[in-house]
Amino acid sequence: MHRGTKWVGIAAVALLGGCTGNETLSKADIARADALYTQHCAACHDKEGSGAPLRAALRARTPEAIVASLETGLMREQGKALSGEERKLIAAYLGSGAQATAGKPCRGDLQLTSRPLWNGWGNGIANRRYQTGAVGGLTPDNVGRLELKWAFGFPGAARARSQPVVTDEALFTGSQDGRVYALGLADGCTWWTFDADAEVRVSPTLGLDAAWRPERLYFGDFKANVYALDPRTGKQLWKRSVADHPAGTITGSPTVHGGRIFVPMSSTEIISAMDENYTCCTFRGGVTALDARTGKPLWRVHTTDVAARFGNNRKGKPAFGPSGAPVWSPPTVDPKRGLVYFGTGENYSSPANDKSDAIIAVDMATGKIRWVRQVLAQDAWNGACIQPGVGANCPRENGPDLDFGAPPILAQTGEGGDILLAGQKSGLIFGIDPDSGAIRWTQRAGAGGFNGGVHWGMATDGARLFIGIADTPGNRFAVGPRRPGVHAFASATGKPLWSVIEPQSCPERAYKCETAFSAPVTLSGDVLLGGTHNGLLRAYAARDGRLLWSFDTIRDFTTVNGIRARGGTIDSAGPVVAGGYVIVNSGYDKFGEIAGNALLVFGPREGKRP
Repeated sequence: MHRGTKWVGIAAVALLGGCTGNETLSKADIARADALYTQHCAACHDKEGSGAPLRAALRARTPEAIVASLETGLMREQGKALSGEERKLIAAYLGSGAQATAGKPCRGDLQLTSRPLWNGWGNGIANRRYQTGAVGGLTPDNVGRLELKWAFGFPGAARARSQPVVTDEALFTGSQDGRVYALGLADGCTWWTFDADAEVRVSPTLGLDAAWRPERLYFGDFKANVYALDPRTGKQLWKRSVADHPAGTITGSPTVHGGRIFVPMSSTEIISAMDENYTCCTFRGGVTALDARTGKPLWRVHTTDVAARFGNNRKGKPAFGPSGAPVWSPPTVDPKRGLVYFGTGENYSSPANDKSDAIIAVDMATGKIRWVRQVLAQDAWNGACIQPGVGANCPRENGPDLDFGAPPILAQTGEGGDILLAGQKSGLIFGIDPDSGAIRWTQRAGAGGFNGGVHWGMATDGARLFIGIADTPGNRFAVGPRRPGVHAFASATGKPLWSVIEPQSCPERAYKCETAFSAPVTLSGDVLLGGTHNGLLRAYAARDGRLLWSFDTIRDFTTVNGIRARGGTIDSAGPVVAGGYVIVNSGYDKFGEIAGNALLVFGPREGKRP
């Protein structure tokens, strides 16, 4: 559908035009495309663990999506080495044919009459990822009665990573091709669609009126645009770019509070650095505050100073730094203290500075830094470090790449007052004083490493902190034994409560065998839910870690919109629990994980709420 267009009449059908896959190419074109792929692409896309989607995952994308990645997306620096005709040829060679998009239109007009059931990425400004038992509708006794109610297939997608926001009437989610959907919660009918300029990876967030009813829908796209839509119609109200660097993007969801939107800023320069001719690196991470009504910029805080010449790279070409320290995840808002908290990633280039791998607190009104708690110094890394022999732009520190990829959680423990809870890829978790940034306690939850530890998020009910640990094999800088699974700790003290270590489901060192948790876990009452690398959606008893229910999402699904859909790795987006429904995205094509394009909605058997 067109931007902000309401569905009317019978189901609409549109064909994604352009190239239709390599079955239309001549033998000469295929040979030329294969040579181009071998020269420019194979080093990453044929190498498991490189961070790039494997060749099989690229086949799930349309040629249009591949061209967009090479021209305006993550691979735009690599795409500059190709002509426009060569980019289209590679895309036609790798991509799949056109798909029809179809869906059942909802009847009438979308009315949003009550408070959201799940709002934003962390279900609130504290990023607790907690749902009360009354709103979630799940208990340890009834969660086993969940069954799949409907599935939705994202056209031309190899990943599904935009976690939905949910009301009684609808769920709102984005997609890899930039389309934002408003779908009926009960049956997956389509209220409206909106086409953003680029992929929407983040969870949308609803802005509410004085009666707590949704009045605006906010989200960001991969080109670092922030949008405000009317959630009833999909009409665009405003759009604002927050990019201040050519490689700037948005990977974390905006957080909305007090008439302001706090937008985390990351970039693709970590990939651009793999090109030895790229001048690395100059991006500065940070957070931008916008006026929620107009989109007007209010302030921006950066995590590094402006990059300056810092010697030469390994090929003798100019190098710049400091850079990086991106903000990958949603900021956390503390109205009582007037603060915004956020976590940062590693520096991209030397010299490493004092704000990478840190939790930072800034003044909500001005963006002025109140305190910085760096937990690991001298961490500088980029994609060049994984190249054979170490690429030219790999900084002298060469890692360990132990980000805070998960947002800090503001919790009220009851026992010890307010506390910030933070989890790192190192496998360490921290209890931090929100007033000063002082560390109250530290605990090891996993072995950690550049692809281990805590990735996307944790959950808490205040008293207890719940964590999913990835700890994929072969990690550099891992400490101790691997602990993939779910774990519980006392929020006030860090005392371990219980752990469930999930064994591999098959002997190979592959994601299909890894029952490990990279996606954030979610707590609903006394039920803990999470998704795994090998595509399992699981429910555990929050009291003791007992497994209550499991569903294997790696399968084909019949969808309400007629798109061929298959589940895969559950990563980046966690389960959403709302009104008796459990909603999860399945499919993630990075790092050699299992591609997929499914949105799955579970509800109680026989139409009864759990």
